[in-house]
Amino acid sequence: MRRSDRDVSSEPDAVRKCIRQSQVLSIALNADSVPYIIPLCFGEEEKDGKHFFYFHKAKDGTLNRLIGRQCSCTFSLIGNSSLFMDERKRTCNMNYASFIGKGIVYLVDDETERKKGVELIMKHYEREGFDLDMRAMSAILVYRIETEVFSVKATKGWKEENGCL
Repeated sequence: MRRSDRDVSSEPDAVRKCIRQSQVLSIALNADSVPYIIPLCFGEEEKDGKHFFYFHKAKDGTLNRLIGRQCSCTFSLIGNSSLFMDERKRTCNMNYASFIGKGIVYLVDDETERKKGVELIMKHYEREGFDLDMRAMSAILVYRIETEVFSVKATKGWKEENGCL
């Protein structure tokens, strides 16, 4: 990371806030000679300082073909962002936090974990306790990203707005 003053990777509260504020996880995979990126709804779980992200897709499609049972990926999340205007300097910039990670995507086969993954997605979007139609679960695949490395960076304005200074 070029701007070490923006690194908040070792600050658990800032990392959690960035994840909580993010509405979309974008995952990038290698598709032959061209990167393939797709935005996804997601849920997250932290265990022993490690982040696990869950998402689901229909059974058909490019993403499922590229992942197979497991593959490497990179991914990103963007926390709340806002345009900052400095009238005096006549400049503008963005206040934001971003989570950039590298990990392994796994197809989740275990029914208990599949259900947990979908419940974590619903929880992330504040729909905890939603009564899932288990028949609908048969129409989707659930994936888990196990984060290997990540960095979280935040601007001073985002840190101020989120009490992370």
